[in-house]
Amino acid sequence: MTLEQQHHRVLGLINQNQWIEAHPHIVNLIRQAGADEAAAKRRYFHAEGYFLLGMVNAEIGQFNKATQCIEQANTILRRDEYDAYLAKCYALLGDTNLAMQAIDRIDMQQLLEPNALDTAGVSLSRIGFHDHALPYFEKAIGLNNTRYQYFYNYGMSLKFAGQFSAAKMAYDKALALYPQHAPSHFALADLGQATEQHNNIERLETLLADATNQEGLSGKVVDDVMHYAHALALELQQLKRHEDAFTVLVNAKAVKAATLNYSIDADKALFAAVRYTLSSQVKKSVSSDSPSRPIFIVGMPRSGTTLVERILSHHSQVGSGGELQDFGIAVKQLTQSVGQNVLDIDTIKQAQQLDFAQLGQLYLDKTQRIAPNEPRFIDKLPFNFFYIQLIQQALPDAKIIIMLRDPMDTCIGNFRQLFSLNSPYYNYAFNLDTVGEFYAEFRQLMTAFVEHNPANIRVQQYETLAQSPDTQVSELLEFCELPFEPQCVQVQNNTLPVSTASKVQVRQPINTSSIGRWKKFGNATVPLQKRLSAHNLI
Repeated sequence: MTLEQQHHRVLGLINQNQWIEAHPHIVNLIRQAGADEAAAKRRYFHAEGYFLLGMVNAEIGQFNKATQCIEQANTILRRDEYDAYLAKCYALLGDTNLAMQAIDRIDMQQLLEPNALDTAGVSLSRIGFHDHALPYFEKAIGLNNTRYQYFYNYGMSLKFAGQFSAAKMAYDKALALYPQHAPSHFALADLGQATEQHNNIERLETLLADATNQEGLSGKVVDDVMHYAHALALELQQLKRHEDAFTVLVNAKAVKAATLNYSIDADKALFAAVRYTLSSQVKKSVSSDSPSRPIFIVGMPRSGTTLVERILSHHSQVGSGGELQDFGIAVKQLTQSVGQNVLDIDTIKQAQQLDFAQLGQLYLDKTQRIAPNEPRFIDKLPFNFFYIQLIQQALPDAKIIIMLRDPMDTCIGNFRQLFSLNSPYYNYAFNLDTVGEFYAEFRQLMTAFVEHNPANIRVQQYETLAQSPDTQVSELLEFCELPFEPQCVQVQNNTLPVSTASKVQVRQPINTSSIGRWKKFGNATVPLQKRLSAHNLI
């Protein structure tokens, strides 16, 4: 079999998503290319072999292996297509700096392969550069307008960029090409445009029933169930049918929870390990002469972190990186702990022995491209609350804002949210009991952090901010050592993209409409009330 034939076979398998079946043929391609006598031909197919091997590893979630393979392809023959996929892998690994370096090497004018253009757009979207992603999607669609995935990805960046009408048209186009595409149904419902006269409730009920009734529910079908259910729940809520919406979510989340090997005890052990380090820590904070001082906004998801980010990022001296994973990745990189997850007990324990100056510098190196022209930048990954002490040690000049919100609103908000279905960090959110227990652990840990070392920490209550925005915004800016700028109160005028679940709400003026929202769901919330009451949280 010639190199061309072998290459064609591999592409055929990949186009059919037969990743495992493609692997041995890719290995053969690499070996055959290495033995070919025609140097130019060998070089091309040798690089292609490593690139395709990287693609396979990426598709099965082995992103570190994927980057190694694609980097090897680039050393043999650098191509814009390779850098597009490399950027995607780095983005999925949470390495913003390396993802941007790969993107910078791409000449979009020379990139003519639609899938590579779409991949580059996805890479930019993953690291928060939604406006920059749009031209890549538009060119990909211009070259091939028959792929629903291109329209869906395009719609996501349009939505994050605040172009809601254009996003709706993109989702509609994706569904015209693939009517069962569950993520597009959810994304469409998430725009919040359902009315009594114009809604998709009947369609979503049918799709959800068909998916739920399948025998032997696979991972993809279960994920489809989650997307359909959340889409249906959103539209029911928009029609004020809140208890019906909650019932839909309870039933669907039970289907997903049954597929998980999850115990709240594992999360409790992680919280306990972090609390233990507070008393065992012996190293002192290091001094810093860095001109860039980050502002970390942490807290439970759905607690107002995005609102505070919109307030501060509207300041002339502040840039925003959105939800960055760079600090946790820096900790994992320096500890070299073997656990699969970025955050685990072994990593927490080993982190106590780190050179904190090195940790701080590594984080700043990873984030140097976020806001190069502003003296401060925002990192608003909510779960960075696990790293508060390490942040204080590594970046003593950093400001840390802990968001607190009414326990019931927070917990119901977490249960109602469609988080990443493949991330183990959100497994607590599929059951009201585990949501309540996770929240109780969070509050205990935040209390311990504040009592142990309150330096550069501000606890911000969401309700107080919503009710008294002028006073609270002024205090927030003072805490961050920033002069008052009146536009910070006018978050609705902040045009920066938003990549979180609050992408629609935070484009409105600061208001109190979300306070007490949990009460709309009636008696379904009683078990959660009892659980939080047992922890003296309500």
